Amino acid sequence: MLIIFDKDNTLVQNPAAGRPANTLDEQALFPDVLDKCRQLRAEGHTLAIASNQGGVAFGHFDHHAAVLLVKSVAEAIEADLYAVCVTHPRGTVKRAKRDSRFRKPNPGMLHYLMDALGFAPDETLYVGDMESDRQAAEAAGVRFAWAWEFFGRQHGVSADRLPEI
Repeated sequence: MLIIFDKDNTLVQNPAAGRPANTLDEQALFPDVLDKCRQLRAEGHTLAIASNQGGVAFGHFDHHAAVLLVKSVAEAIEADLYAVCVTHPRGTVKRAKRDSRFRKPNPGMLHYLMDALGFAPDETLYVGDMESDRQAAEAAGVRFAWAWEFFGRQHGVSADRLPEI
């Protein structure tokens, strides 16, 4: 089975409420991610990441930084492939201000990853934290799981931190 993950607030904790990590220094995996991904790979699953990085379209960072943010997480979980979309229809950077078939909730990134890795929709699960993730999965014809359910968290909180809260 192919398991595709969203990045921000699925694999990586948001450093501030409502704002994803914009630098490598801000980017920290949830504590449960590495063990879960090791387990999934040991079970024979293929892992991938599909991530909107709209911060490029708003001038928060450039395309190369966006790719590096996603690539670093892909390397950490030993994902086979990743896809990044840097456009946003309301962006302020002219060349990235547009919609794209790859920008979730559109299914382009999921289709690309399935095609590149040789998986059909019925062999694919997409894990995310936003309604646009769920919509992308539906549009691609793949199963969907909420990140907090998949990892056993409570809406963005790692399961091992629940006793602290």
